[in-house]
Amino acid sequence: MTTNMQNRERESLVTRQSIALSLAPPRAPPYDSVHRNLLLGQDHSESAGLSHETHHHDGHHHHNIRERLAQIYQRYHLSAKIPHPHLPAGPEVSDQITRALGVILPVPWHNRFRDSGSFRSTVDGLVSVSAPTIGLTSPSAAINFINLSLKSKRIRYGSHKMHVIDMLLPDDKDGTRGLIFFVHGGAWGSGLPWMYRLAALPFLEMNLAVAIVGYRTYPDADVCGQVDDLEKAANELTRRYAHLFDLPKNRPGHIGTCVMGHSSGAHIGLLMVVDHVRRKIEAATIGSSDINSGQQSTKMNMDIDVFVGLSGPYDISHHFDYEAARGVEELSPMKAANGYSREKFKENSPAVRLQRLLATFSESKAMSLGNFFPQTLLMHGVEDSTVPFTATSEAAHIVRSCGVTKCDEIYLAQTAHQDVVMHLMLGGRARENVVRWLDDLSSEINKRSGSQLVASSRL
Repeated sequence: MTTNMQNRERESLVTRQSIALSLAPPRAPPYDSVHRNLLLGQDHSESAGLSHETHHHDGHHHHNIRERLAQIYQRYHLSAKIPHPHLPAGPEVSDQITRALGVILPVPWHNRFRDSGSFRSTVDGLVSVSAPTIGLTSPSAAINFINLSLKSKRIRYGSHKMHVIDMLLPDDKDGTRGLIFFVHGGAWGSGLPWMYRLAALPFLEMNLAVAIVGYRTYPDADVCGQVDDLEKAANELTRRYAHLFDLPKNRPGHIGTCVMGHSSGAHIGLLMVVDHVRRKIEAATIGSSDINSGQQSTKMNMDIDVFVGLSGPYDISHHFDYEAARGVEELSPMKAANGYSREKFKENSPAVRLQRLLATFSESKAMSLGNFFPQTLLMHGVEDSTVPFTATSEAAHIVRSCGVTKCDEIYLAQTAHQDVVMHLMLGGRARENVVRWLDDLSSEINKRSGSQLVASSRL
């Protein structure tokens, strides 16, 4: 392990910002609510008086133990005014600005900007304008981008202009270890494959093929349409590059097919994984080896060995509350792309969808969900103010509670939302940790394959 990595591991994950993010809505009472102000030690005597009056009804006092304790707790805080040691008194300055804009600008203006495609045009335009500055600050990155562009092959898999894949193959094609199926982010409403081309570099150096998948972003498609696009892209890859999906698992260094997504790309990537697992269970239930033979199955032929989620929001209902606290819920494509209602938010939350899948079949040792789910890594920066790291910790807890034994979490100190993908492109702690995790996984696969070969030879 290098000195840099040792120093980084000593860095504390517990910082003022990471604690504040862990207590952001919906994990703590909303800003300016009576409950939050009480926890902050602020005096709200009018609410205390109202609370006292509610205990009088027709001249009779209704007091139970819970109400007594609540009154004691409230009076203690109001008299002592002891604030919560970590709870932020208010949103960050950037969030205060977006909340103010939400009040000043009418909601229809926000929705029109989101639904007309102006959000996408603005964000993609800003990225296109700012991209050359990376070359100014890092000339080697500019050279790498040019070289990757020359190696990249553009593949079309549908009629829409966003139905494209940037395909990059390693130099040693005969020693290919597998494929990275990379799903870019962009708040469900922006992003193009070329913007993430530099992220392919570390995986090409590992002798992995890389497919950077484009898909229809909102308003051209909602989440269901985006997952459908990913499955169509997977089909096209299996048709054109069948040899990448037939690699023997006992081959030295084998990793297999890895779906990797950043931000909203991690969300729809995990939705695709859960749907794929559902189809495999359906096929196993009816005793078929064809994972696409179930009645509700789609046409995706690509099997998935590994999933890596980077800074993803996996519970849409929780993330909506977080966006509402920031004042961007009507501007962000998330609400519209995920169905507008709480029930739709649950349906489009991969962790919740996985829990619901458990109720559709009878579990046994052979039919455990863990037998069908890919090896999983969820990574998040603890100072991510776009998607708080609690999204990853909650999702990992749910995935493991469903019987998935191989679901690892890595949290990165002093790392924000875009830092993670920039580390993949330019080098940094996220790249180092993902590469090391994949290499360790490959070693485990080789050990298991070797043990199975020895066992079979003894029979």
